[in-house]
Amino acid sequence: MKRTIVLLCALLLAAQAVSAKTPEEKLKDIEKRVRKLERNAGVDRIDWTGDFRVEAHSITGKIGDYYDGMALQRVMVNTMFFHDLTGNLPLNMDGTFNYDGDGGVLETIGDPDNYGAYMMFLGGLDYNTTFPEQMQSMLMDMAIALGMNPAVMTAADWAAVQSGAVNMMKMVDGVLTEGYDTDNDILYTTRLRLDMNAKPSDNVSFTGRLAMYKPWGASTQIPVFNGQSTTMAIDAGTPGVPGGETVRVERAYFNWKHIGGKNMYLSLGRRPSTAGPPLHFRQDEMRGGTPLGTIIDFQFDGATLGVNVGENTTIRACYGMGYESQYGNGSILKTPADRLKDASFFGFNVDLWNTDEMLVQATIARAFDITDGFNGYVILPNDPVTGMAMPGPIVTRFTPSANLGDFDLASALITRRDGPIDWFVSGSWCKSRPDNVTTPFGGLMSDPFETPEERTGSMYYLGGRCNLNEERTKIGFEWNHGSKYWFNFAPAQDDIIAPKTSARGNVYEGYVTHRINRRFIVKADYIAYDYDYSGSGWHLGTPKKLTETPILGFPTYDDAAKASLSFITRF
Repeated sequence: MKRTIVLLCALLLAAQAVSAKTPEEKLKDIEKRVRKLERNAGVDRIDWTGDFRVEAHSITGKIGDYYDGMALQRVMVNTMFFHDLTGNLPLNMDGTFNYDGDGGVLETIGDPDNYGAYMMFLGGLDYNTTFPEQMQSMLMDMAIALGMNPAVMTAADWAAVQSGAVNMMKMVDGVLTEGYDTDNDILYTTRLRLDMNAKPSDNVSFTGRLAMYKPWGASTQIPVFNGQSTTMAIDAGTPGVPGGETVRVERAYFNWKHIGGKNMYLSLGRRPSTAGPPLHFRQDEMRGGTPLGTIIDFQFDGATLGVNVGENTTIRACYGMGYESQYGNGSILKTPADRLKDASFFGFNVDLWNTDEMLVQATIARAFDITDGFNGYVILPNDPVTGMAMPGPIVTRFTPSANLGDFDLASALITRRDGPIDWFVSGSWCKSRPDNVTTPFGGLMSDPFETPEERTGSMYYLGGRCNLNEERTKIGFEWNHGSKYWFNFAPAQDDIIAPKTSARGNVYEGYVTHRINRRFIVKADYIAYDYDYSGSGWHLGTPKKLTETPILGFPTYDDAAKASLSFITRF
């Protein structure tokens, strides 16, 4: 009613002001004034807040000795070509692997008369058919050369022959890579977040967030893939990973509360599924996401149906879509048998007890029909099938190639405030439920051509923070440890090096935040990673112990560290 009265008064004033004009001019002036008032009224219905952060980082890292899996793949493919062309194995009379030299593999490939055949061979390699067929034929001839009878060989015999072949190929120049450092003395980043809140009616509210996060002097919207789980530009990771100056929709959802007069609510849209507890302590922020950040720090679209059981207890059933398999993927170009299933999530998030002094929370979820990745863009340095260097840099749209099975996750958290101390302790668990499927990147917790098995992993996470100087200064320390087969969905975690909660090993973090005033904060932070196994942040591939010179598709940190200085203003 008040808004109607205001609009009518505005019309009367506008009419008086334009009395000397023609009727057409008067009408246009009135329309302009009304549109302006309506626009202002609409803007006033949205509450805008946000934060702006500038950070300086110094990053150090060490890569240990490893066998380059892409180089080894290239050697294997070239050896298969040699075998396919000549019918022989590249062995000298003394039984050693003859990759180069008189009659060697490289000499055969380098012969101009064989170039066309080599290109046709590479073009015809298909991971699911021709590649395993060629490899099996080569291993059979190798078994015969070793005096074995393929007709009576056991699975263990075949594994031994394959292992012997790989061990010989490891001796080729360029396969063994000596360890090196990966230091970045200074990296600056800027992050802008704009939060929107609106209340269209008494029991319906809208929340949104727009975000931009970029490194200074670069736009890395499409990164070069280096083996880290955050070096693919996917929907689930942005804008938690520094990219470019593009402003993205990080969150957008509505809450419909008191449905039917009951203590129920429904929420739909792009979920508040990042920076959940206890990750907010280290950022000196309020709780940022609904699910526990120990197992889910992942941008996705979905729904939540919640029930407020009591003043301090809430039960939520959550659904999310991780990968839409048909729209945008050319599904009508494929037969029904070749189309993938959608990858989705379902679980429960329960605040068992939530007060200012104490939070007891649990999250349990299952990912269904998980794929070997998610739609996104990447620059691949090597072809994952042949191991050959890609011509480039070429931006590639990555599309998953197979459904690998299901994956279970569960986590529990207790946080408390006792006097000036905030502390938390959390335990998390995961289990793979694989199908008998592998891809060039591997299967669930298994390498290519291995038979995937169910694997379980765990992660422990604890920390504390001391609040000083009337809570203007906060000093904290955190530690987490992940086991060999630990995996969580955390590509959006804001850690630059890699998500710390995904680490298979130990991570130590110490920080100090100081509020110069209520809305301006300075933070000093140091985080150190000490990895035990490869593959942190990946559900693909068998984890390898890093102290044993493993075969790795891409380099893996033995250890890494980041020192940061941040300036944050909130408005």
